Amino acid sequence: NRLCIKIITMNGSFILIFLCLIVLTLSSDVIDLNSQNFEHLTQASTGATTGDWLVEFYAPWCGHCKTLKPTYEKVAELLKGEINVAAVDVPANRDLGERFDIKGFPTIKLLRKGQVYTFKGKRSLEEIVEFAKTGFQIQEPEAVPVQLSFFGSIYKVYSHAYKQARTDIIGGNYFTLDILVTALPFIFIALILLLLLLPIPTPDAYPSQHFPAQTVKKTE
Repeated sequence: NRLCIKIITMNGSFILIFLCLIVLTLSSDVIDLNSQNFEHLTQASTGATTGDWLVEFYAPWCGHCKTLKPTYEKVAELLKGEINVAAVDVPANRDLGERFDIKGFPTIKLLRKGQVYTFKGKRSLEEIVEFAKTGFQIQEPEAVPVQLSFFGSIYKVYSHAYKQARTDIIGGNYFTLDILVTALPFIFIALILLLLLLPIPTPDAYPSQHFPAQTVKKTE
């Protein structure tokens, strides 16, 4: 019985150690940012409370992003406690992609004291770490874009659709989604004008209806 208890205890210990190893293997120092927590965690506009942030903007289907992932995980390990290392899934958080004008994947940016720097080197461990620490200084910084309001997001989407619609028309494509999006405001305005210009019918326009008088029989 004692032997059985020892075996069970040993097996339980091995299982516990195995599970701990799995957790350690799966854990990541890369912080997952999304539309809900981005501004709260990064304080991107000022950087006053949470420090510098190295952020990768990626897409899950992007081959280059998948290749970069182990290197970026190593970057997070090396910069831990010094610089926050994070990632944003752009297709799942399109407003952040629009806000930072992401045009390709992966795109790495450093957010520092209300300024943003874009990484333009080789995607190697050494170059990314150097960029995050001091290499960004050779660039001319840009102000961190403000968080888009609802109407700001609509305007940005419409501006992009308008530019693409012009390209579509020049290329001879007249029935695209971008052209439809561009035309929607004009269609809406035309409908409003049509409703305003239509004559409003008055009661005199309809002939009056006369109904025969009904007699009520008196009961004795």
